[in-house]
Amino acid sequence: MASGYRINGYDFDDLFDPDVMGDGPTASGYRRSGQPLRYAHIQYGQKRGDVGYRSGGVDVSNLWAAKGTATYVLPFHGKGFSAHNQSDTNAQGNTSAQVELRINADGAYEVWVSTIGGGNNSSRVAERGIWLRNGGVGEYDVRFEFANAGAANVGSTAPDWRNASASQSCSAQVSVPSASGQNVRADVEFHCLMRRAGGTVSRSIMVASVGAAGWW
Repeated sequence: MASGYRINGYDFDDLFDPDVMGDGPTASGYRRSGQPLRYAHIQYGQKRGDVGYRSGGVDVSNLWAAKGTATYVLPFHGKGFSAHNQSDTNAQGNTSAQVELRINADGAYEVWVSTIGGGNNSSRVAERGIWLRNGGVGEYDVRFEFANAGAANVGSTAPDWRNASASQSCSAQVSVPSASGQNVRADVEFHCLMRRAGGTVSRSIMVASVGAAGWW
């Protein structure tokens, strides 16, 4: 159903993106079928030109994202994280490096970078943030895809849609014999796809750079 508010022949539905996340602001006095009128929060997109309708002393175009501009990527989108493990001399076994993305059931996400073997065992959180912007975790589904895996071993708990009420994760790892001259590296794209109640799918992409080298 159209909003009923028009400018130059275009309904507001043609001018602003829908409120996918459920946190779209309202404009005082503007209603649709008796309910407050909402569109996507402007934080998710861009401002369009003024439309000549005002609320609280400002044009409503300052509240809502212009049509076709809203994106719902998570804070790690566009970032890169790396783990590299150079084996210590005379180390035995394997030398490995790993980057892991965790979408936790408490509404937070974590990026872990780790080195295993080669005399260098360490693990730390490179970034922590919030993925849950609105609603409950059970309203969201998540799945992971990979690109440019190269020499890395990749895997996830959610190759298909999984509900976010259970924590999900994906990782990329490379490994070489410590007592070798091997040196491997991969720059893997993690694609984290998320949807709320079967609705619009967001795609957040980060790069996991992993490298491992033997001591020969």
